[in-house]
Amino acid sequence: MNEMKKLTPLAQDYVSRFSVARSTLPGHSSPAVTRAREEGLARFAAHDFPGRKVEEWRFTNLLPLTKGIATTEAPATGDVPAAEFEAPHVMTFINGRFSARDSRLDRLPDGVKLTSLAAELDAGNTALLGTEADDKRAVVALNTAFMEDGVVLNAAPGVTLDAPILIRFVSVAGTGANAHHMRNVIHLGEKASVTLVEEHAGVDGHAYFANPVTDITLDKGARLNHYKYQAESADAFHLANTDTALAEGAVYENFALSTGARLSRNELETRILGGGAESILNGAYLMRGTQHCDTTTITRHLVPENVSRQIYKGILDDEAQGVFQGKIQIVPDAQQVSGDQLSRALLLSDRASVAVKPELEIHADDVKCSHGASSGELDEDALFYLQSRGIEEKTARKMLIDAFLADVLEEVSNDDVRAYFAAVTARWMDKV
Repeated sequence: MNEMKKLTPLAQDYVSRFSVARSTLPGHSSPAVTRAREEGLARFAAHDFPGRKVEEWRFTNLLPLTKGIATTEAPATGDVPAAEFEAPHVMTFINGRFSARDSRLDRLPDGVKLTSLAAELDAGNTALLGTEADDKRAVVALNTAFMEDGVVLNAAPGVTLDAPILIRFVSVAGTGANAHHMRNVIHLGEKASVTLVEEHAGVDGHAYFANPVTDITLDKGARLNHYKYQAESADAFHLANTDTALAEGAVYENFALSTGARLSRNELETRILGGGAESILNGAYLMRGTQHCDTTTITRHLVPENVSRQIYKGILDDEAQGVFQGKIQIVPDAQQVSGDQLSRALLLSDRASVAVKPELEIHADDVKCSHGASSGELDEDALFYLQSRGIEEKTARKMLIDAFLADVLEEVSNDDVRAYFAAVTARWMDKV
């Protein structure tokens, strides 16, 4: 009991109500699922939510969340916002639960299976839980204890799905604030290829905590194009973890575009386990007001002859804060590896700020690695030049901002998604 009193208020709340909550969560009749939940809660209680004394979290303060946001589930009473992206295959989750009415899954080709985590756990499928005994990430452990639903995607070997799959996570206002602990499990078989688009959306004025965890496994020669648009409520907290394992010749392309949430963190850990594999992590964050956006990446090259690339760009206005932490690790004997990383931020206000921590941990000799980071204001000379050519100041500013983002958006290999992200950023810039 003394240990419990030391927990932050929100952590204490989770620990206190776990025994009642687990009986309402999917898979509650399975001893294996119950055991996994109990072990997750024990790990979470041992660590609590990370404070700023934890090195990986020293730039992101969770106190606004941990001091006591309500987490009682509430029924949806608001309308579901329309999807931002058009796709033939759509899977929708509303307030943490799969909504068949708002989904369209009847046209998936043979070899592509898309189900909900809740259905899999209720059916006794415990193989997708994995092993987390050595995982010290508190928010992942909390997700394991309270996971309620999510995407389970399996693509058979050799399957190519040309049209994107859209996954929507929508939070609408109910009778109170709530929390969603979504667990997504994705497995692509040998030489399979899939494009996946995530939308995380919420209604402004609705405070909630989104804690999604995604586990991705790409077999030999598989390719996953994974795109995410985080547009949570301006009062929401979004802490996301994505773990990816790449086998020989696999390619993982990830692009995360963030414009929402009061506080957000997008953490990606990539383990490159095969030669010829390629990890491509890119993204852009556009923040204003007092928003805080943290991007943290850890790329582990665990075998020789593979590649990783990262480009992240941020635009920060008013008193917004950005964080980029990127670590590339190359273990002994992982020779002939290439790892590149770049972070740039554009500050539109002298009250905006960004913290950057690039890191290379190299234990091999025959490698090619680089990292770079910069932040600054709009180029006044370029702005003056455009104005001298008769371009109004606001238009000139937008042109320079658009040019700043252009090259990172070009990293999106899917034409439709690139156009979608370009439209989102243009809409955000209309308010600059």
